Amino acid sequence: MLAIALVPSVALLITGTTIAVSLGDQARTAGRWSDLLSHRITPLVAFATTMEDERTLSLMAVAGDLQALADLPAQRAKTDAALAAVNGLAVEMRPLNPGLATVSPEYLALGGRIGPLRQAVDQRRATTADVDDFYTKLLGTAPVGFEGIAHYTPDSMSGAEEMTTAAALRVIDLHSRAIGIADAALTGGSLGPDDRRDITALLGGYRTSLEALATRFTPADRALYTTLTSSPQWRTASDSEDQLMSRGTPSVPVEEWRAAEQSVQGRLVGIFESHARYANSLVGDSANRMLNRAILAAASIAAITIAVFVFAILLANGLVRRLRSLRSRSLELANDTLPSIIRRLNDGEQVDIEAEAAVLDDGADEIAQVAEAFTVAQRTAMAAASSEVRTRDGFNKVFVDIARRSQVLVRRQMDVLDVAQAKQNDPEHLEMLFQLDHLATRGRRNAENLLILGGAQPGRRWREPVAVEQIVRSAASETQDFARVSAIRLPDAWVHGNAVADLIHLLAELIDNATLFSPPEAPVTVHGNLVSRGMVIEIMDQGLGIRFDERERLNELLASPPEFEEMTLAGHRYLGLFVVGRLARRLGVTVSLHQSAYGGVNAIVLIPRDIMDTVAPEGDSAPAETGRAAGRATVPRPVTDAVPPMPGSAVPQLPPWPVAPPAAETTEPASDSGADRSAAPVLTPSRRSRTPLPKRQRLAHLAPELRPDTEPAQTTEPEPPADRRPPEQIRHSMAAFQRGTRRARDTTARTEHENGRSEHEH
Repeated sequence: MLAIALVPSVALLITGTTIAVSLGDQARTAGRWSDLLSHRITPLVAFATTMEDERTLSLMAVAGDLQALADLPAQRAKTDAALAAVNGLAVEMRPLNPGLATVSPEYLALGGRIGPLRQAVDQRRATTADVDDFYTKLLGTAPVGFEGIAHYTPDSMSGAEEMTTAAALRVIDLHSRAIGIADAALTGGSLGPDDRRDITALLGGYRTSLEALATRFTPADRALYTTLTSSPQWRTASDSEDQLMSRGTPSVPVEEWRAAEQSVQGRLVGIFESHARYANSLVGDSANRMLNRAILAAASIAAITIAVFVFAILLANGLVRRLRSLRSRSLELANDTLPSIIRRLNDGEQVDIEAEAAVLDDGADEIAQVAEAFTVAQRTAMAAASSEVRTRDGFNKVFVDIARRSQVLVRRQMDVLDVAQAKQNDPEHLEMLFQLDHLATRGRRNAENLLILGGAQPGRRWREPVAVEQIVRSAASETQDFARVSAIRLPDAWVHGNAVADLIHLLAELIDNATLFSPPEAPVTVHGNLVSRGMVIEIMDQGLGIRFDERERLNELLASPPEFEEMTLAGHRYLGLFVVGRLARRLGVTVSLHQSAYGGVNAIVLIPRDIMDTVAPEGDSAPAETGRAAGRATVPRPVTDAVPPMPGSAVPQLPPWPVAPPAAETTEPASDSGADRSAAPVLTPSRRSRTPLPKRQRLAHLAPELRPDTEPAQTTEPEPPADRRPPEQIRHSMAAFQRGTRRARDTTARTEHENGRSEHEH
């Protein structure tokens, strides 16, 4: 409130100060104008008179007057002195008269040519036209300078008088030109027709301009003008001018005519000086008036400002205390109370919003209304935070519930696959079952992704430390093209059992990205070694790599994974790396992406010593497989990438399968999208007569500490149920199953074609 009271006072003070300063500047500028203009008269008069006299003598010298040629050096010295004085005056006036910038180039150019012209006059190489044109242009810069002064004077009346002064200077120049040309022509005897025509034009312009200028004279100027026109010299000069224009000779002797014209020229200069002093006095009077106004305005504004400020302070003093109290209580609410309530809501604590919302002011004026608005905003923020927490918890529960359901289905599917693998002897069919087992393992990882997004823990658990080599092999077995992955130079180290599942998942996501975004034939290498801070595992592919800026953004995602909803709103589809970042933060692992030596990506995983064991668990006499990779490793694999589809000719040779009539057509077996499309060899009797393979018993080869906490599935062949279903019902069931799997494969193929990538995105 104090600031609000100060604003109008300060604004008024600033406005008044600005006005006073502006008036003071104008007064100071007017004073400088007055000083400069009072000093300009003498140099300008000297410039005009000496330049005109030199023009007249130069014209006479060109016409052959030897006396004029002898008088020129002395006259040129006077002209040079006048030019130097005018140059100094121009430098002083340039800050006040920007119009000089347009005159200065022409003036300087003409000043640079005066030397060559004088030399041409001395050598009698110059013509009358050359001399007259040069000096006329040089003298013409003076009136232009006066007109520029008129545009920038601080007072409009003085500006108008400056224009009159410029007109008077032009009249003097016209008179001087006419007399100079006539005097030069009379040196040769009499005026020729061309000279008479030029003199007539100049004298006509001179007389017309003088008559028009006389109407703008001041009383003092008019008195001088009257004295001039009533003098005998004026009558002699006027009569002679008339005779020159009509007959080409003056009415009196040339010397008497020259004396009369010089007298008229001097009195015209006197009128010019009188009017210039009058214009200067106007500028001085204007400066004094402006200064007086500036002082009066400053004093008035200062008095009004002080009065307004005191009145505003008296009114605001009572409100300041209440506003300070409201401010302190609002800051306490924003900095302490509200964050504490939001933390309690995030922790799942029940909060009574109405009871927690405090009343900041109990008045009835506008300040109390503002306080009530703060209270309402506080309640709204609390309600929004509570709703957001409930919504987020609901989504997390949905994620977790979906993941748990998927895990149950995957686990049952894997149990069924274990039974099928145990009952199957044909290597090719067994390979297909292993492929299905591999896809089920990847499905389990996707379900664990949902669990991680929901904030829950994956279902797999290990009680004992597990070797790093087994963790890497298990992670590779959960990827799409696990056959391309080679693990070399892994250290002899172990990881705590409670970190094994998360570490397997983390490495599987990175290895899966390496296989998906590199050429199908390119290998993916995994190697590691012990370092001072723990252990480093490097996953290197030979793909196209990632741009530097994109790689930096992904490293930031891995180092500080945002909330899931923030990543979703940002529009980035990096679910795999987002899960890796979550797992890395949970384990304290550092994951970074770099460019590999092959141009691809080199993912470096730094495992801290906190989750490592340096001693192998008791009873660990040999390396054991982790997860479901062990069973697959004991059976020879005819192909490394995926199971290729069988040709239609191979289907009749397979054992008969009861099928319902609607589904009797041959179906194409499922295959991985990246598998080779070449046909598999037809099964021959010699291959079916091989010695049966040993029966597989699930997890029987694992060490006790590597077995998950969950109870193993039944690996022995189940006994047939007592009540077998009729063959017709079995046929109908299998036909329905076949149609369902066909539809699922078609849907999956269409989805992958539309998305342009497999189910694992970055």
